[in-house]
Amino acid sequence: MRRPGHWPLAVQLSLAFALVTVLALGGSGALLLYQTGNRMMQERRESVLAWGQAAAGLAAEYWADPQEGLTLAFYRFHQQSGMRPVAVDRAGVVVADVTTGSPLVGQRLTHPEVQGALAGQVTTGTRRLPGGEWVLYAGIPVFAGDQQIGAVLVAADVGAVRDAQRDLLRQLGWIAGAMAFGAVLVGVMLARYLTRPLVRLQEAVARLARGRLDARVVPAGSSELLDLGRGFNRMAEELGRLDRQRREFVANASHELRTPIAAIRALAEPLLTNRSLDPAVYREHLADIVHECDRASRLVDSLLELARLDMRAEARSQADMAVEPIDLCAAVAEVVHALEPVAAERGVRLELRPGPPVTVRAEVHLVQAVVGNLVENGIKYTPRGGSVVVLVGAGPEPAGLAAPGEDGWHTAASGGESAVRPAGSGRTAWVTVTDTGIGIPPEHLG
Repeated sequence: MRRPGHWPLAVQLSLAFALVTVLALGGSGALLLYQTGNRMMQERRESVLAWGQAAAGLAAEYWADPQEGLTLAFYRFHQQSGMRPVAVDRAGVVVADVTTGSPLVGQRLTHPEVQGALAGQVTTGTRRLPGGEWVLYAGIPVFAGDQQIGAVLVAADVGAVRDAQRDLLRQLGWIAGAMAFGAVLVGVMLARYLTRPLVRLQEAVARLARGRLDARVVPAGSSELLDLGRGFNRMAEELGRLDRQRREFVANASHELRTPIAAIRALAEPLLTNRSLDPAVYREHLADIVHECDRASRLVDSLLELARLDMRAEARSQADMAVEPIDLCAAVAEVVHALEPVAAERGVRLELRPGPPVTVRAEVHLVQAVVGNLVENGIKYTPRGGSVVVLVGAGPEPAGLAAPGEDGWHTAASGGESAVRPAGSGRTAWVTVTDTGIGIPPEHLG
């Protein structure tokens, strides 16, 4: 069984809305019941006091004849009001009731209302009798002129008031139940409306988890849900872009590795099938195989370097890179010097033609990686006896330089020429790599 915290959000919102509604209705109903009950009891008390004053007047009028005149007057009073009056003397002893021969006559009453009335105060009180009835008592002093001669205790049944309060409570309960049921329905509809964008987002997340990188949502709802939807779409777009880059990387790696592997196979098969080859041919083929292995190794290193650079570019912005003033000519010279053995092995002349010293603000490793890729490509696609020339300079841009890319570098190749430069305003520093190879068609340049 799910714990409440693990219930669907729509269920939690519905229950919360219903709970708030029930609490509000319960509080309002309790307050209404309390105020209504007090009002009804106050009206009953005022009525009893009014009748009690009338009973006190009858007692003062017939005090001299309590057994006949006062008893008859109290009997008529009881018939009219439905209340029971008794008269007590200064000692609290009953002298008259509603009937002749009442067992109360001659008994001393100790009710608080009687004691208060004998003290000259009008008092009231409500008590429950042993039989379960609720009775309201009112004690009123009786005066003959300015002298108090006794008191009257009037007893009135307030069961009707209690019944009315119970009926009101029952009606409020039915009303509260109906409104709570309606609140649940409204809460369900409201919760579905509020959580609809989240449900759509959840479905999109599920599609994304199944590999559907084209999953998108239409942002809707509150400002927070709008931001959440837009953020999901941006995340999905970024995942799609990274997946495309991964596919392109795998495709390029497969394509690039196919050439040296095919060459190694072509060189190794004659060694296996032809046992009459001259040892010199064996050595030549084995040397070529070693060469192709080295070529494949360098290719793998280049691919890993590209992958590392891509990851590095994703991990931090241009501002986070270790940008510092560097000697562009010296940085390029290190690259050319490192690739001279590769060029010599392929029979390609590699030449560096540096201009005056050029200082730029850049990350030296990235500069050397970009220039190294260009020089290595030039060597790779230049036939034996050809040449690769690297120029470094500052000032006007060489012809054929393309528009700046997002990374702040420009690349172009036209008629076998490639170039890169740090982007920025002011003076321009540039590096060109020109070879006598087949070149890259303009339509394939990015």
